[in-house]
Amino acid sequence: MGTANNIIVATYLVYLMISVALTIWVARTLYKRGGIFLVDAFHGNTELADSVNHLLVVGFYLINIGFVSLALKTADVINTSRAAIELLSDKMGMVLLILGGMHFFNLYVFSRIRKSARVPRPPFSPNPPVTPDAVLKVAVPR
Repeated sequence: MGTANNIIVATYLVYLMISVALTIWVARTLYKRGGIFLVDAFHGNTELADSVNHLLVVGFYLINIGFVSLALKTADVINTSRAAIELLSDKMGMVLLILGGMHFFNLYVFSRIRKSARVPRPPFSPNPPVTPDAVLKVAVPR
């Protein structure tokens, strides 16, 4: 029983180390490369782009580290190194799929923000577009 317990604990530790390292790497890559898109989307407003980029990365960390934590548990009996490697492979495969999905979701969000910033907007004018030709009088009941 002691050996099986040591194997599962070692597998959990390896899983956590690899998963957290991959999450940090992807988040840093998104932060560095996504900032360029956000600055463009926010018309050069670097401060706003940095703020949004930071918030996106925090959300990315929360979702992915939360998933990694929830996926840690297993009901399988692991008493051989082969079973440990197979369990680690299954868990890492799920983490990589989730990271890939989050990466494409972030790309989608960046492209939507950028696309909406590219839509030409009419200049703001405090005057109405057409000169009024009549005045409406509202009867006030007494």
